[in-house]
Amino acid sequence: MKLLSKLTLLSLGVSAIPLAIAGYSSLRIGQGALRSAIEENELTVARQVADHVGAELQHLSSILRVDARIFDLTRSGEEAPTPQGLLKFLQLVYHQSDDFCAVAMFDEHGSPVGTPAYMENPATYDSFRNHEPMRPFDVESVGLMAPLGEAMNRGQGIGPVFLGGPRRVPHAVIAVAFDPTLGGGKRILAAEITLRRLGAYVASRSTTDTDVKLVDASARLIAAGSRLGVSHLEVQRFAAAREGELPATDSVAEYNDGNRRVIGAYTTIPPFGFGVVVDKTIDAALLPVNRIRFATLFWIGVSGVIGSIVARAFARRLSDRVALLTGGARQIAAGNLEARIEEDASDELGDLAHAFNSMAVSLDGARRQILAQTNEIMVWNQTLEKRVEDGTRELRQAQDMLLRSRALAALGELGAGVAHEINNPLAGVLGIAQLMLADLPANHPARPMAQDIEAQALRIRKIVANLLRFAQRQAGEDAKALDLPRVLDDAIELCGPTDLAAAGITIVRDYATPTPQVRGNTVPLQEAFIQLIRNARIAMPGGGTLTIATAAPDDGLVRVTVADTGHGISAEHLPRIFDPFFTTKSDWTGIGMGLSVVHKTIEDHGGRIEVESDVDKGTTFVLTFPAYTSTGAIRLS
Repeated sequence: MKLLSKLTLLSLGVSAIPLAIAGYSSLRIGQGALRSAIEENELTVARQVADHVGAELQHLSSILRVDARIFDLTRSGEEAPTPQGLLKFLQLVYHQSDDFCAVAMFDEHGSPVGTPAYMENPATYDSFRNHEPMRPFDVESVGLMAPLGEAMNRGQGIGPVFLGGPRRVPHAVIAVAFDPTLGGGKRILAAEITLRRLGAYVASRSTTDTDVKLVDASARLIAAGSRLGVSHLEVQRFAAAREGELPATDSVAEYNDGNRRVIGAYTTIPPFGFGVVVDKTIDAALLPVNRIRFATLFWIGVSGVIGSIVARAFARRLSDRVALLTGGARQIAAGNLEARIEEDASDELGDLAHAFNSMAVSLDGARRQILAQTNEIMVWNQTLEKRVEDGTRELRQAQDMLLRSRALAALGELGAGVAHEINNPLAGVLGIAQLMLADLPANHPARPMAQDIEAQALRIRKIVANLLRFAQRQAGEDAKALDLPRVLDDAIELCGPTDLAAAGITIVRDYATPTPQVRGNTVPLQEAFIQLIRNARIAMPGGGTLTIATAAPDDGLVRVTVADTGHGISAEHLPRIFDPFFTTKSDWTGIGMGLSVVHKTIEDHGGRIEVESDVDKGTTFVLTFPAYTSTGAIRLS
């Protein structure tokens, strides 16, 4: 037999057999202890219920006994009580307990004295609504079932249980005998009582697996927790008595209750002859023991399976560890220096695995150092390339802005010189044209030509004024802290919101809260925004959306975005839109200086302007300004 099989059998014997012995012993001990506890508990419950039922019945007898003492108060002198007085006395007794269904009086010969007290419809009176209704022929049971002889001999008694009243529920008649003070022989005061409330109490003491029963002296069932109501007085069979009889003493036994095997406890209720039975099925009583049996068998099986697995794993581990050493050596020989062997033991094989791993670590460390240096060089090369690309792109952008600024500055200086040279002759031409218009009559044929000369001279003067304005730097004049949202709102108002709405243009204002202030001059900035809004309107002849937004990308910058949904600017025209006199309009009625002046205005305020455009989607102008600080300084990053 191989080592694996031997260890498996050994593990089964060590783990399963002791557990089986311990489980069987615990099962027998637990079964005996549990049965004793159940029997004692059932007998205790039976005695508690018997005490309660006996106390209730004794209480009802006491009521009759106490009420009998006041019978003489119903007399008038030494005369017998009148029928009305006797009826009132019986009604008084009837009112003493809700368990009384009818109250009657008999003489020593068993003949009725007076009219019994009962009610056919007690629910009509608040004080009697808990009494059971009785019909006249139902009341006859008081005389038929009353224990008159027992009451005469013993002073009190209780008759057999029967189903009485319209509701056909268990009833009984209790009777007490007494001697009137003023003669006339003994009298017997009898009351038919309902056992409904006692039955409800018995039912309340029952549980899902324990049934409590109340039986009379003839072993007939009066009430039970397993039944909501008793429709007939079924005879119960007890292990220690004959059919129809109750056991003489308290007892606990195992017996068949119909098709159930139960453990039942019985106790009597002296002196009324009733009995209380508490039973529980064998299956419910021994359920914990059955669980112990199941758990024992289960864990015996589990221990056997685990023992087999542990033995097989231990035997296999010995061979696997040797195989690991062989495999590790082969991997090192193949160049896999990261190969390691588990060091989970302190024996000789563990020492060998530790030495093997130390060798592999030394070889792998040297290789890793070489690879790390190589990777570091490659990462530095990639970082350097990216930095060069970023720097080149930023340098190209700065160079383009510088060239554009220099071009615009040079053009401004040229424009200033040209403007001064043109202004002098232009003033003479305009003056002569205006003098001719003043002298020529309204219908003179030369008057239209003189008007055309005046109009074109005024246009030239406007162009010259824009050239001069382009050449002048006004950002530092009257500079102050500006609230950009207010400047933007004023520009929109000057462009005519009503006219824009009539043209189908929707204005969306998205201002950051709060928007940092900038330092500058209100008028040129306002004119720059007006120019951008007008360009957007021209780009949206069929209507669209004009979005004007502000943002603060960081503490030192303020950004204004003017975006439209117009026809856009083509890629070939986009680099030239800020050049003076450049236009794409087919009807060249303007002067081509709008965006050039906007660019110069933004630049004079220390900012920059960028544009993005997609044909048939729209154009977005992004204006970035340095934020105004508390010291009045500006910073543009």
